[in-house]
Amino acid sequence: MHPLPHTSTISHGNMSFLLGDTDRVTENRTAFLRENGIAWEEHFCMRCTHGREIVTVTSNTPVDKYRMLEAEVLVTQEAGCTLMLLTADCLPTTFFDPVTKTLALAHFSRQTIADALPEKTIVFLQTHFGVDPANLQVTVGPHIHKDSYRFPTPLQTVYEILKPYLTIESDYTYIDLPSAHNAQLITAGVPADKIKISTIDTASSVDHYSHFASTHHAEAPGRIATIVTL
Repeated sequence: MHPLPHTSTISHGNMSFLLGDTDRVTENRTAFLRENGIAWEEHFCMRCTHGREIVTVTSNTPVDKYRMLEAEVLVTQEAGCTLMLLTADCLPTTFFDPVTKTLALAHFSRQTIADALPEKTIVFLQTHFGVDPANLQVTVGPHIHKDSYRFPTPLQTVYEILKPYLTIESDYTYIDLPSAHNAQLITAGVPADKIKISTIDTASSVDHYSHFASTHHAEAPGRIATIVTL
């Protein structure tokens, strides 16, 4: 059975310590986990810096008192481990291989996609867990869509790997992160029909936090949580 990710909404409250009171955020995370039948001590939450760190976790993996560790991708083969990721526009991507029983949760942002982290994640799963990319089931949660992700032309920073996914219309440049993300996975051997993309655009959804909407349209800042359990 494919472990399905669960995503919080604004109704669950902000999930980021950087954007809220520590005690309140801890309460929000605990309540969301409990709502999904998960105890606090069963989860691992990545602290993302738009880097390249891929970390394998087990029940014995060291974490801080908030159950966090530095990573962009968490991987496990231990039943009962819950992986958590905080986002507000980036692509929260879950990988599951039913053959090797390998589960991964990844933070794919504009920066990490430009750094080819989706492709590197597939290589990591192949190398360390014997995963055949053809067997992977991929689920992408709520994220910013191309129609919302626009900037005045010209862009100050243009990553070479993203150039094929830019569209210029009038005075704006649109960035299609999902297509750039999918292309790397497909090139690495994941069948296109096994990649499921959320139709929810965080930048326009009234139920999800969005970094883009908070910085460009004065919407309330915050982070949603994606959790998935093996």
